[in-house]
Formats: sequence, structure tokens, C-alpha cells
Amino acid sequence: MAKKILVPTDGSERAEIAADFAIDLVQQTGGSLLFFSVVDEYAPAFAYDIESGVSIDINEIVEKRDQFINDALNKLLDKAAAAGVSADTKLVEGHAWEEILAEVDRSGIDQIVMGSHGRRALSAAVLGNVTFNVIHGSKVPVTVIPHRED
Repeated sequence: MAKKILVPTDGSERAEIAADFAIDLVQQTGGSLLFFSVVDEYAPAFAYDIESGVSIDINEIVEKRDQFINDALNKLLDKAAAAGVSADTKLVEGHAWEEILAEVDRSGIDQIVMGSHGRRALSAAVLGNVTFNVIHGSKVPVTVIPHRED
């Protein structure tokens, strides 16, 4: 039985569905959750629109990105608390799948619950690249929650 479950999130609806599943799982089995988000260390890669010659304020973009992710993490933390589930959040910078796998070792994670695709769902035909790499690199069980468009 998993005692500590890692739930990666990028703030997408798909990630929230996976988080709901993880909350239900912990309600039934006990344990705790770690809602985990990784911001890409290279995004945005540049802050100048060459075509229009308009400079973009990189600090504003980074601030909005960080606020979006923090809001998403706090929303999941609130959901867990309302369900009576022990949970924490963590935000790191790096490459998503690498940081997810590293966090398993850092935090003594027993299981990962994640969505089949994240915010970049259109870039992967069958399974999201992050999810694919986590599945194939993980030392712990990975539960993938599919999202079907109705």
C-alpha cells in the first residue's frame, strides 16, 4: 500500500482529474499526497518578438507563470484538506519528467498518479511525453489517469 503519493500537476484539467483520483485513493487507503509541479527552466526561451519588433517583459511572463502554478497547487491543497487528506506542495525548476523521477528518490515516494497528458497534450499523439518518460523511468508504480474528450 502506498504511503506517499506524488501527483504531478501543470495546472491542466487533466492533472486535476488525476489529483481527484489520488485524493479518493488516499481517503480509502491512508497515506499522504505531494502535489508537485515543475516549471521549465527554459520557458519562455526568449522575450523578443522578432517579427513585430516588440520587446516582451520576461519578468512579467515568469511572474504570471509562477502565479498560475502556485494557484493550481493551492487549489489542489484546498481540495485535499476539504477531503480530510494529508497533502503538501512543492514547486521546482527543471525538466518535468526528470524532476518527477528525482522527487521520487528525494521524498521517499511510493507511487505516482498522473494524467495521460498535460497542457501540451496536442504535441503528443498517444501519450504525453512527460508521462511516457515517467512510466519508463520510474522505480515505483505509476497510475495513469486517462482523459477522454466527450
